[in-house]
Amino acid sequence: MRTLLLAFIALLAWGYAGQSCGADDARPPIRTVQIGEGRAFSVNGEPFFPLMAWLQTPEDFPALKACGMNATAGYWPGSGGTKDVAEYLTLVEKAGLYGVMPFNRAIEGRPSLLGYIHGDEPDLPHQESDAEVIPSENLRINRSTPLWKIVDGVTHSWSVLDPMDGAAVTIRLKQPVTVERLAVWLTVSSGLAVAKDVVFEGDGKKIAEAVLKSEKGGQDVPLASPATFCELKMTVRSAYPGNNVWGSIGEIEGFNAAGENVLLSPPRNVPRAEPPAVLEEYRAIKAADPSRPVFMTFTGNFHPHFQKWNDQQRASLYPAYIEAADVVGYDIYPIYGWNKPEWIHLVYEATELLTRLADPRPIYAWIETSKGGQWTGDLERQKEVTPEHVRAEVWMAICGGATAIGYFTHVWKPSYDPFGVPQENREALRAINDQITRLAPAILGPPAPVRIAAGGVKLAAIAKHHGGSTYVFAVNYDEQLKTADATIALEGLPAGTEVEVVDESRSIRSAAGTINDRFEPLAVHVYRIPLPEP
Repeated sequence: MRTLLLAFIALLAWGYAGQSCGADDARPPIRTVQIGEGRAFSVNGEPFFPLMAWLQTPEDFPALKACGMNATAGYWPGSGGTKDVAEYLTLVEKAGLYGVMPFNRAIEGRPSLLGYIHGDEPDLPHQESDAEVIPSENLRINRSTPLWKIVDGVTHSWSVLDPMDGAAVTIRLKQPVTVERLAVWLTVSSGLAVAKDVVFEGDGKKIAEAVLKSEKGGQDVPLASPATFCELKMTVRSAYPGNNVWGSIGEIEGFNAAGENVLLSPPRNVPRAEPPAVLEEYRAIKAADPSRPVFMTFTGNFHPHFQKWNDQQRASLYPAYIEAADVVGYDIYPIYGWNKPEWIHLVYEATELLTRLADPRPIYAWIETSKGGQWTGDLERQKEVTPEHVRAEVWMAICGGATAIGYFTHVWKPSYDPFGVPQENREALRAINDQITRLAPAILGPPAPVRIAAGGVKLAAIAKHHGGSTYVFAVNYDEQLKTADATIALEGLPAGTEVEVVDESRSIRSAAGTINDRFEPLAVHVYRIPLPEP
């Protein structure tokens, strides 16, 4: 009886406040999750703005709560000692959070289940090749350096031959070719064996042999006469020794009379999961449990900036992926992932682009929270992710159309920590998330027309109606960190209207139809105007 009473009180509080944000507050049990006009979430009929962390251990759930988050997304087997996702979701619920989890029949209808999520980044490209390069039986294969790189056309890529002495590879072609000369590109690294005496066979007949120099770069292997074959085999009869028995080969080339490399077989980019397979999974989830939305996270490669897919590939891939989800998001970490604060504008631009691509589906963006990434060099060379960066990126995403936010908190340097957010950024996250939570009914309200400009400085704004007022949310996302004197235009705004600048203890007077204010680099301003919805 006491449990039922507490649940009833919690539901009353939810209905009164719209959405709770305190670190010690429990989440009301979810009865319904809906997506409404303007890509807005509602839980139990009330506006809800998901504020998620990615792939967290239960030990860090208190940190999520302390930072004002209300959900966690993703699960890896055994996380926190759990035996399965159902046990993990129980811990999520006990922590007062919601979960966006991989689909499992055991968690259908759970009161803390906000939604399901596909496998991460189905659009992540990897390279595959049609080349058939067959190793000799004595070779140990290094899967991180596939043998097809020997004919990929990139002379500085390389394939491991382990051991080098006695190694043999056979390039099997789809049709016969005629070559007049061969070339071998060696890789020379300290301590590694290097190919020395090599012999080539075409369809089982010796066509050339050479003693190679122990030096980097291409080395010609002449033929006594042109050779025609379907299979070319290279055998290393001896090697320059190193501290290790293995070494590598950069490229094998075979040139015809026109000087064309007829062995060339460039790889192609292939996504981690093809859209038809993802769509099939989506349909299976929705057939089993239509009560919860299905989330999907992309890489940033839908944006042409990254040039991983060409225009035609993007136009083919992403609409097909979007059909396989109810909610779509992406991850771009300008500083954590690339060490390039000058790319910060991509957060707004990518969100705005994905909002257009996926409409009417909700959009979310994963936001960086610290340095310490794997791919950006030594920690001391990595640039700081500051509270100003985090706040600006969050509001870039919201001004671009996002109605949910995720935070990526994992660091690998100086050591791995799934919630490696520095204290000043934790405090910033708390302030950011508390403000979003408090303003969620306005952020998710009906749209109002608004324009913002400042002489070429990159500014973004959205306007929403709520509670008899119009709210404007605006951010300076200029990567050159320019200060802007901005003009914000709103229809029907009388001159002399007092405009509250929310959470800044100040107000400004409007001109006829406009608000004028200064935006320092990466500044965010929220305005409440006593201008009701028409």
